[in-house]
Amino acid sequence: MKNSVNTQRILVSLLVICSLNFFLAKFATAGLLKNAAYAYLLLSIIASFPFFFRKEGGFVLPVQLICLGVLLSIVMATAYWSQSLSYASSTIPYLVWFVFFLLLALEFPIAELEKIILAFGILYLVLFFFQFTHNSTVYFGYVEEFKQDRGVTRINFPGAGIFFLAFFVSLVKFLNKEKFNWPYLIFLMAGVIATVLQVTRQSIAVILIISLYHVIRNVTPLQRIMVASGAVLIIVVAVNSSNPISKGLLETQKETVGEGDNYIRILAARYFISDFSPNTITRILGNGFPNNNSTYGQHVVDLQQVYGFHIADVGLIGLYIMFGVLPLVGYSIIFVKALVAHVPRKYYYIKYYIWMLLATALISDSVFSTNFLIATTFVLYVYQVRYERDYASH
Repeated sequence: MKNSVNTQRILVSLLVICSLNFFLAKFATAGLLKNAAYAYLLLSIIASFPFFFRKEGGFVLPVQLICLGVLLSIVMATAYWSQSLSYASSTIPYLVWFVFFLLLALEFPIAELEKIILAFGILYLVLFFFQFTHNSTVYFGYVEEFKQDRGVTRINFPGAGIFFLAFFVSLVKFLNKEKFNWPYLIFLMAGVIATVLQVTRQSIAVILIISLYHVIRNVTPLQRIMVASGAVLIIVVAVNSSNPISKGLLETQKETVGEGDNYIRILAARYFISDFSPNTITRILGNGFPNNNSTYGQHVVDLQQVYGFHIADVGLIGLYIMFGVLPLVGYSIIFVKALVAHVPRKYYYIKYYIWMLLATALISDSVFSTNFLIATTFVLYVYQVRYERDYASH
């Protein structure tokens, strides 16, 4: 049994690193390592097929809808955008949803999954701080160079989903036994620093708000007032300080508010909803994932370069544009079920992760990015295991 768990632990760990394509390390964005990662993902997806219809209830149906939506979108890209089927391999990382069914079949222990999540969360921080302190050379990501933005050399490090999930696991475990767990506190502090240094407003807000909620939810009213007051004081001091990061974030926020209806995300959302899809069937089943080497992909690149319209900037709308109505329905079910589901205190990290997805669902690619999908799959797996245990107990 122990050997079986060890083998599964290795296989799931490989699944994480392959789904993140080695955190988009430059040596893995093309060639042998990329092909090996895609091959492993494909084998994992194929191994999941026999279990696709074996279970029902809970989160099974919404995940099935998302899987079908992504599969059908490959046909849409070929039929209506003339994107060759040879580019279908680009969609493989977006099919990692299928692994949800493989995890259920393996009955992979949640405790082991948490260890894997935390290990990759630590790896994320180590690699981020390495890249941040060596920012003259790009080691991770697709950009050719890092630029000064919002008062800092901005590095949006790949693999944010697994980091957020590890952060929430640490947050829950930090005070889970009513005592300080210093390793988790160190991780949380490093995580907050890394998030601030990446100067993404929604990420900073989500991390701080959820952390504050978790800290005050089980304390006395007086302690809540003290903690909340302290948090407000820190924010006021930070906003009014001469720190270049604070000033950069404040200026960006002022620009966003000043743009109003001309805010680029609003313009992009309007275009993608009303003008992007060529016909009715693609409005229903999606247009597929655009490979940059195809004419379809080049059209999407042109929209980015000429108009600043990025599919990644419009969240659920981007999901709909690529994969159609089915994943939208799937996510709607997921959000409703996740919000109302009973979750034991020690698993609150799955609730917090879903809250994070909800908070960023319209302004980022968190609902479909390969940086998030494996973490989202893990979260839904834990939800499903809890659902089946609760159902069996009744």
